[in-house]
Amino acid sequence: MIIAQGHDLEQQFGANTLFKNVNFSIDSNARIGLVGANGVGKTTLLKIMTGQQEATRGEFIVNKGIDVGYIAQENALNEEKSIWDEMEDVFAPLINRGKKLTAMQEEIAENPTDQDLLKRYDQMQFAFEQDGGYTYQSDIKSILNGFKFGEETWQKKIGSLSGGEKTRLAFVKLLLKKPPLLLLDEPTNYLDMDTLDWLEGFLKNYDGAILVVSHDQYFLDHLATQIFELQFGKLTQFKGNYSQYQAERELRDRQQEAAYEKQQEEIKKEEEFIQKNLVRASTTKRAQSRQKKLDKLDRIKPPKSQSKVKIHFNSERPSGKEVLILNDLSIGYPEKTMVEDISFQINKGDRVAIIGPNGIGKSTLLKTVMKQLKPKAGSIKYGASLDIGYYDQELQRLDPSQTVLDTVWDRHKTMPERDVRSILASFLFTAKDIDKTVGQLSGGQKARLTLTVLSLEHDNFLLMDEPTNHLDIEAKEVLEKALKDYDGTLLFVSHDRYFINQLANKIVSVRDGHAKIYEGNYSYYLDEKAKQEAGLTPGQPGDNIQEAEPVKQVSEQKLSYQEQKQHDSQKRKLQRAIDNAEKKIEELEKQEEKIQTEMANPEIAASFEKLGPLQEDLTEVQNKLDQANSDWEKAIEELDKFE
Repeated sequence: MIIAQGHDLEQQFGANTLFKNVNFSIDSNARIGLVGANGVGKTTLLKIMTGQQEATRGEFIVNKGIDVGYIAQENALNEEKSIWDEMEDVFAPLINRGKKLTAMQEEIAENPTDQDLLKRYDQMQFAFEQDGGYTYQSDIKSILNGFKFGEETWQKKIGSLSGGEKTRLAFVKLLLKKPPLLLLDEPTNYLDMDTLDWLEGFLKNYDGAILVVSHDQYFLDHLATQIFELQFGKLTQFKGNYSQYQAERELRDRQQEAAYEKQQEEIKKEEEFIQKNLVRASTTKRAQSRQKKLDKLDRIKPPKSQSKVKIHFNSERPSGKEVLILNDLSIGYPEKTMVEDISFQINKGDRVAIIGPNGIGKSTLLKTVMKQLKPKAGSIKYGASLDIGYYDQELQRLDPSQTVLDTVWDRHKTMPERDVRSILASFLFTAKDIDKTVGQLSGGQKARLTLTVLSLEHDNFLLMDEPTNHLDIEAKEVLEKALKDYDGTLLFVSHDRYFINQLANKIVSVRDGHAKIYEGNYSYYLDEKAKQEAGLTPGQPGDNIQEAEPVKQVSEQKLSYQEQKQHDSQKRKLQRAIDNAEKKIEELEKQEEKIQTEMANPEIAASFEKLGPLQEDLTEVQNKLDQANSDWEKAIEELDKFE
């Protein structure tokens, strides 16, 4: 069902037209990603949709009863209230209905035979339950935890929070309101990777329509089923997620380019014929006829394309096969150890991503490898023939007093000025830009200049700290391709999940002062992490049911000593897992029985305030019981294969 529509929308600022003839509709369950270069009008379009800004022409219509939620509208938090009380405010009408139900329960206790009262109570209680009267507190807890507001913070006053925390809390409040149409403008900018993973799962199951502006390709890939591209003043719609849009856009541009070139060839032939034959009496009429036909031709426009950064990395010489070996490495500062027991190896051609929360020690690890910091313990072994290049996320390796031109030229004094200017132009530096000092540049320009310098060094081992931080989506795509084609080795820190997923063949996850290695990309890391959280850790020691390796059918021939030993070990693991599961089931069944007995108490059954938390506990225990029974059955099936 269509819940909102944009009709012939146009926005002008003075003589400049930002966009025009914009038409679209939004279904009740839409998942739309709005993309386009910076400055094309994405945020302006959102403001028109929320009523914050009036379009120069056209209108945005929302169906009656449809609330539009927009994060910028939700920042008015009551600084005197606690986090929990502010979130409960969202459910104030529901809480008042709960109080009325409690009052009715007291009436029923005094008039137990009043059938009309009992009927009204049943109707109100059913509606209360359907609207989440018994589960709203669980919703608050779930979303607060998802946004990294642990239970210890819930009684904090909002006024004591940082600006970033208030922004996240405003997002929590918006999601709790559950508006039928949710508009999000760059929601991933201030969230860490764990919160983003949680948010994606939440939004996938969101009961309403979502339109999101984002430069996060991974987020768009996992959420969007439609892409709206706002470019060159025009809105174009694509089915599918971001990767599908990207492929379709490239195909469209190639087809338009081919059609344009073919038509240009035909026009050229016609013009040559006309020029040759217009002056000859015998062919004048034919030439005039062809000229009229040519004048009426509907000419294909050349594909419009913005200037793109041109990045290329290549090494001057190959490195050895082993590039870097870290053994029991501990890193940090004199007063503090950040990460301990880091052990992994990087080989030639590897693309290794370091991930983890902010402030955990990721940049410290790169600085230690770069010998800017001394190891606190353990060892670092560098491979043969290494030329190491470093991209610093703070962009501090540039001299703010130097001009853009001199920044490159001072490092390559023999390079002709024409070549330096040409290289800078390929990184989108104009003639005016190259005479600016580094201190006058924007964050994006500094990032591009750092990449320019790095590309000219021709190193065979690149260390990059958040290289996509200041780049727009188009520049990120170009950098990603350049690093894919790079003939050297890459070790990088990033929070950009799409970038990581496209490049990395190994993940180093830094958490709680330790580093763990995953032999795969970001999707593989998420799968393995989910298995671990669910108690599935194939090939690792322990008693979890799924820790036993897949059982191979035992041959009737006599097993070798080593095979028999492994076979017996797997059987013992499964048997321990079965015993543990049975013990867990027994404990959970006792918990279930205890809660049900409490809920049957007339005093508790008559109070929704006491009944609600017990119902939440019962649901949680029953879910764990279902999982434990499922695990027990799987283990039994696996053990049967050994018999």
